[in-house]
Amino acid sequence: MKRTLAMGLYLRFRKEFEEDKNSIKENSIFIKQDPLLFESFVADVFEKARGGSTWVSPPTGDFGVDFEHITKEGKYLGQIKCYKGDLAFDCIAIIHSNMVKDGAIGGYVVTTGSFTKNAKEYAEELNIELIDGVKLVELWLAGLEYAEQEIKQALPEYV
Repeated sequence: MKRTLAMGLYLRFRKEFEEDKNSIKENSIFIKQDPLLFESFVADVFEKARGGSTWVSPPTGDFGVDFEHITKEGKYLGQIKCYKGDLAFDCIAIIHSNMVKDGAIGGYVVTTGSFTKNAKEYAEELNIELIDGVKLVELWLAGLEYAEQEIKQALPEYV
């Protein structure tokens, strides 16, 4: 189920090209959104699942940082990729460089796909969490569960 949901996120936010014969058009069942909104979606997932606050970078000139996540522990920087394949280590190197430059304590590279073996090895000991499509879905579901619990506590008479 989580793999199917991850695939659905990819299809919902992927960039569509005119020449693509398999493009997804919004209809009464499918939700199709601008690929740039994927960054806001992921930032919102982090806020709901892990607390703190997030800030989404402008779509251009972000130097590879798509969002900042501020927690009581400190600042984390994140890069987000809506891909179906496995990401190489490049994204990890870029986010790590920005962490050092900005004094962040950690980072995230988030994708709807997964990561190559080299990418996973590269990320070890850099305090960069690699979040593949399945783990993203798990965070999303955890955030929804947390929000549901908050509502139940705030409005017990309606539960």
